[in-house]
Amino acid sequence: MKRGRSGGSSQTQGSRQPFALTALALAVSVQAAYAQTSAPATGSETTLPTVSVRADTVAENYGPAGKKSTSGTKSDVPIEDTPQSISVITADQIRSQGSTTVEESLRYSAGVRTQPIVDTRRGTFYIRGFNAAQNGQYLDGLKLPWSGGYAYWDIDPYSLERVDIVRGPSSVLYGQTSPGGLVNQVSKRPQAESSNEINLSFGNYNRKEVSGDFTGALDQDGKVLYRVTALARDSGTQTDHADDNRFFIAPQITWRPTADTNFTFYTQVLHDDAGNSANFLPALGTITPLANGSKIPTSLFTGEPGFDRFKREQYVAGYEFSHRVNDTLTLRQNLRYAHQYASYENIGSNSGLVANPPNGPYLLRRLGLRSSESFDVFTVDNQAQVKVKHGIFDHTILAGVDYSWSHFDRLLGQTAVTPASGIPTATTEPPLNIFNPQYGNFVRTAYQTDSDVRRSQIGFYLQDMLRVADRFVFQAAGRYDKARVDTDTKTLATGAVANTGTNDGKFTGRAGVLWEGPYGLSPYFSYSTSFEPTGATTLFGGGTPKPTTGKQYEAGLKFQPAGSRSFAQLSLFNLTQENVLTTSPVSGQFSQIGEVRSRGVELEGTWAVTPNLNVLASYTYTDAEVTAAGPSAPNAGKTPQYIPKHMASLWADYRLGSNFGFLQGVWLGGGVRYVSKTYDQTNVTEVPAFTLFDLAASYSFAKHYTLRLNINNLFDKTYVAACDSATNCYYGRRRTIIGTASYRW
Repeated sequence: MKRGRSGGSSQTQGSRQPFALTALALAVSVQAAYAQTSAPATGSETTLPTVSVRADTVAENYGPAGKKSTSGTKSDVPIEDTPQSISVITADQIRSQGSTTVEESLRYSAGVRTQPIVDTRRGTFYIRGFNAAQNGQYLDGLKLPWSGGYAYWDIDPYSLERVDIVRGPSSVLYGQTSPGGLVNQVSKRPQAESSNEINLSFGNYNRKEVSGDFTGALDQDGKVLYRVTALARDSGTQTDHADDNRFFIAPQITWRPTADTNFTFYTQVLHDDAGNSANFLPALGTITPLANGSKIPTSLFTGEPGFDRFKREQYVAGYEFSHRVNDTLTLRQNLRYAHQYASYENIGSNSGLVANPPNGPYLLRRLGLRSSESFDVFTVDNQAQVKVKHGIFDHTILAGVDYSWSHFDRLLGQTAVTPASGIPTATTEPPLNIFNPQYGNFVRTAYQTDSDVRRSQIGFYLQDMLRVADRFVFQAAGRYDKARVDTDTKTLATGAVANTGTNDGKFTGRAGVLWEGPYGLSPYFSYSTSFEPTGATTLFGGGTPKPTTGKQYEAGLKFQPAGSRSFAQLSLFNLTQENVLTTSPVSGQFSQIGEVRSRGVELEGTWAVTPNLNVLASYTYTDAEVTAAGPSAPNAGKTPQYIPKHMASLWADYRLGSNFGFLQGVWLGGGVRYVSKTYDQTNVTEVPAFTLFDLAASYSFAKHYTLRLNINNLFDKTYVAACDSATNCYYGRRRTIIGTASYRW
């Protein structure tokens, strides 16, 4: 079985960060000297350099929210003409709101529950009540599959032009996806016009970061373009001894031999040397006080300094090819290979306190884990788009074939949890005093199992977007998928190997209609289905799981005033997923609980009130329920974990104009986010609602310079974001303060 190389100690890796910061700073300085003759770019918070992936989306995606995306239909049909709820988060919005992760960039969007777990290892987000982080993440239209372990793909938001949220089942175009929706992360691509920037950032938790983005033409004709995006960070987190260090670089080349042909070759390297900021803490001591009236500190580190770490080495290479044969036919192919090595070592807690005495001590039961993983993924998507017009009928037909293959190899070892008595044995981890932690005494487990998982999938799809009389848009699409998963698990102590496998096929489809009415109002209705193989694992009571299937009815209204940058959409949905796979909080065994139903209302709008004032607002009502349960997870009638009934957000920003004299160039922004109460799996533990405030400000001057300040969770509210069970709860993110100085030319 193949596996990536092992890394050095966290101290050794951490010492490389200052060197990485220095190297990147030197590189961007050389680039700055080379390109001093380039045309200057304006330095405003609401005007970005041209960084779009496709030229036709540039003008549509300026400002705080975009209006054009190819993610919903894989074609150039505008969002307002698509019978489905879609949102676009631009690079401008990501930067202005101070989002440091893709997950964080979603927090002002309707229907998306973000950051139930504040975790340096991965992002966690739910769309319409379903986990979309595991099986709904895409990069440039190609899937980033979940390994099933700790090898999580992570894309730095600085590398992105925009983030598209496609709500509801999208299997008809993308294959195996979450029924709640997907998030497509769209990378910055080379541009013909020279545009360059250098950023230096500093923040609390000893955060230091340098980043740079450089693009332009390599020849006078503009047929060969380049782009290099890079970032290096050395940072702590709100959790003691848990770092968040990163180095990232993404060089790209675009070749445009003719006006009809475009070929972009891209690579990406990302190295993370971090800890685990997601402590698993009991509800007693976080939601409710301990017997002495105190609560567990948010900075508590439940692991072992010098042992605990999360290391990720991520490599991506691929190309995007498109050729316009004539006015009717366009051919496209997107291909990518990605490799990741992940190493995770952790002494953590998920079993609560030994006891709750009036005067302490308060001892946290712990267990140990080690995982060494290698994950390889190959994906290719072939498309042919045909545009045909017959009288009042205007067809955009898309036919495609996509294929993916992956190989996941994992060494795993675990130690048993501290006994309930709090007295450790030779093979169990000792407890930790939460108010007086004593580190250095722990059991380092050996690897116990070696798992090898192979997945393959092929899908054939066909879609017709039919526009009739410039008033009606009809969407009809169908797809057939064939997916196979094989797993071999070897017990290292005995050499015994267990084999499981699944081979599934499924047809999925979508049908929708939209009417472009007067005054910019467009009502729509759609029906769509989803298909998601669960993988080769063993269920409680024996057997392998069936693939999950989903179906959704959605009705909505879109509002796009003529000639305005404002856009709003209202959607009502009824979504059902069957054969849902879950783990019992008691036994830890897998069970297919039967069915989860989620229905609700989403309202989202972006208003350009004046040329200088923008407002973003959203409201979400979600009624999610487990409507059928399984033998090891008897949760019928309960609300799925993490899912609030109500969410709301409001963001506004204002740029001072020339009538403000020397204050011209000042930009101010702020927002508020509300999440209502949520529950754990069994609905025994209730997590209180919370409201958070964010603040941002910047000052652009002398054409090239911008100073920016972002404060998230302005009032430093201490809150619990979510709970899995009474012994697994997660603190939310405390106040973060980041100041950035930028130079653009």
